[in-house]
Amino acid sequence: MNSTAKPTDDKQIIRQLMQDWSNALEAKDVQGLTRNYLPDALLFDAIPPYKTQGVEAIRQAWEHCLPCFPEQFRSEHRDVDIQVGGDTAFASCLHRFVTEPADHPAGQSWMRVTLGYRRVNGQWMVAHEHVSMPFNPMNNQVWQIKDPDNLNDMPDYSQAS
Repeated sequence: MNSTAKPTDDKQIIRQLMQDWSNALEAKDVQGLTRNYLPDALLFDAIPPYKTQGVEAIRQAWEHCLPCFPEQFRSEHRDVDIQVGGDTAFASCLHRFVTEPADHPAGQSWMRVTLGYRRVNGQWMVAHEHVSMPFNPMNNQVWQIKDPDNLNDMPDYSQAS
């Protein structure tokens, strides 16, 4: 793909890359998960370590993490927003794991995801990924996103613990 591609086409390509990533995750395919990452990609993940630099380190992180997942699960995105400007693009969304059994720890919350893409030699590649969950600043505990449609589901900040 060349740099004269229309933003709509670029958005469709990036959306497909996100779906390909989900498919690789469901298959526990580490190579597929990182196929479209730049060699020096930076990951700020929701789990330690707080920073993972480089595609090889990101692969190792997935190799350590995937055994914690149930045998079968689905990877689901929603509220996907993709913005393209020249050879740079950003995608933001909510992501979750739909697990069996439903009470598996990996499937208890939606996570916020932002991806920074750079077009290199006509291919969209992940340069930066940030995965996070909100927290209650009064007690420093994660605030799980159970129902993304309920924006009124907030911690009681008057309670310090």
